[in-house]
Amino acid sequence: MNPYQTDIIGTNVRVVKHTDPSIVGLRGECVDERKNIIVLSTERGEKIVPKTRGIIEVDGKEIILERIRIRPEEKMKKSRRWHR
Repeated sequence: MNPYQTDIIGTNVRVVKHTDPSIVGLRGECVDERKNIIVLSTERGEKIVPKTRGIIEVDGKEIILERIRIRPEEKMKKSRRWHR
């Protein structure tokens, strides 16, 4: 399974690296994904993580946020094209 082609909504996410040091180490469940952000539900409420210059960990795999900087529905369309 390619992490760049899967839906991350509903998965546990950890911010490994980011240009904003205040969100490095942030953990939570991804409750929403948009073109430029992901929204994590944490113990302290919902936090917004920009998809710019950062790396997240999902299911033990690191994902470079710049590479998934498209709308989730577009990611699924690309996934279908790659499997043809």
